[in-house]
Amino acid sequence: MSTIRVAVLMGGTSSEREVSLKSGRNVVAALAGGRFTVIPLDFTGDLAPILALKGHADVVFPALHGPGGEDGRIQSVLDLLGIPYVGSGPLSSAMAMHKGVTKILYREAGIPTPAGVTLSRRDGAPDWLETNVDDLLKTIGVPCVVKPANEGSSYGVSIVKTAEELAAALARAATLDRDIIIEQFISGVEISVPVLGDAAPLPAVEIIPKSGTYDYASKYTPGATEEICPARISPAAAAAAAAYAARAHAVLGCRDVSRTDMIVSGDAVTVLETNTLPGMTDTSLLPLSARAAGLSFAALVETLVRAALARATAAPGA
Repeated sequence: MSTIRVAVLMGGTSSEREVSLKSGRNVVAALAGGRFTVIPLDFTGDLAPILALKGHADVVFPALHGPGGEDGRIQSVLDLLGIPYVGSGPLSSAMAMHKGVTKILYREAGIPTPAGVTLSRRDGAPDWLETNVDDLLKTIGVPCVVKPANEGSSYGVSIVKTAEELAAALARAATLDRDIIIEQFISGVEISVPVLGDAAPLPAVEIIPKSGTYDYASKYTPGATEEICPARISPAAAAAAAAYAARAHAVLGCRDVSRTDMIVSGDAVTVLETNTLPGMTDTSLLPLSARAAGLSFAALVETLVRAALARATAAPGA
């Protein structure tokens, strides 16, 4: 009996390339052992190797993060090729990737999210950032959070504590994206809640960065952050967080897996953003939450692969 051929896409061309390579290598290792034929593929922007997968891969596991891998573009190519893949489709991926669009959908679905605005280079003159500083200080105020709309892993994120810091934070984000999110800073316990399958929330992970900020280095430097699962929050907050994660997964149209980041203050939960291809590195939150739910890393990966295969054999549009 032939084994299932799984192509694992990793690397990519975004700022999260190195993280993606770590995720991909872990997925490859988890699939090894005879049940699957694994095809590791370091994606460098050339579509030819992906096009060549047609007829040679039964399913693709995109272990890609950031623009070009998590925003629907690769998913569109795989759809055109007719190759099943793990994770959300093109539209869901694109909506979740753009944090401004995500916030609009959250609000329409009754999901609490920080007050914020989106600035776009499309809307302004060459001095589009400078002309908005005063208005932002009036409408959002400080402290606030400034981040590129389409980056992940906290790349380019600034926590602005004083009015004098705002212009520099905007300029930094503008080097990475033409759309910038500026939102109210919410103080509290940072947690993340994965959802597996259609809408099954896994245990919340509490995030405690030793630096005080859960930035890129804190996420991917071993020992830089303490993660506790289940999170030490009240039963009411845990229930609300699980419900909001499931609702975010549904309103964005996510498939197979997502991970939604939140801030908890007492029993109040505020939702920040949703990730459609959560990290699979040694320090990533999804594998930790899955283990707390009794699911090993290998079982998690296999569950995702088999979900993609099952969807491919279901009715059209499933």
